[in-house]
Amino acid sequence: MLVLSTSKGFTLVELVMTIVILGIVSATALPKFFSISAFQERGFFDDTLSAIRYAQKLAVASGCNVQVVIAANQFALKQTGASDRSQCASTTTSDFTQTVKRPGSGESSYQGSQSGVAVSNATIYFTAKGTASTGLDITVGSRKITVIQDTGFVYDSTP
Repeated sequence: MLVLSTSKGFTLVELVMTIVILGIVSATALPKFFSISAFQERGFFDDTLSAIRYAQKLAVASGCNVQVVIAANQFALKQTGASDRSQCASTTTSDFTQTVKRPGSGESSYQGSQSGVAVSNATIYFTAKGTASTGLDITVGSRKITVIQDTGFVYDSTP
């Protein structure tokens, strides 16, 4: 009587070939699923949206206009520099000399920038009533922020 023994499992060649195929697939396919530029764009979009919303809330809380300047892939929030509140209702760019501190961290200025992200240039003022100086759409990469003039409402209007 002849007894044949069979072993179960994979050979070394099969295991090596599986690893090689997985390496090739991961090197070609994974970059298509995750792009650092898309991640950076979304992060800068969220930061810009938050900054504009904060500017509107700060204008209401402080009773003075707040300026938001978006240009050259960056944004900045500023208030008037007058200590006597005489320029609170100003919309003259030269009056906005005091940078707004970043809430939470207390950084000296609420600014943000991101290279490689296309941003439409805009300057907008929020009043003590919370209204905006103008209604506009701001493009940050492939996404869009809309500001409603009459209410100062700021939202993500990306289709």
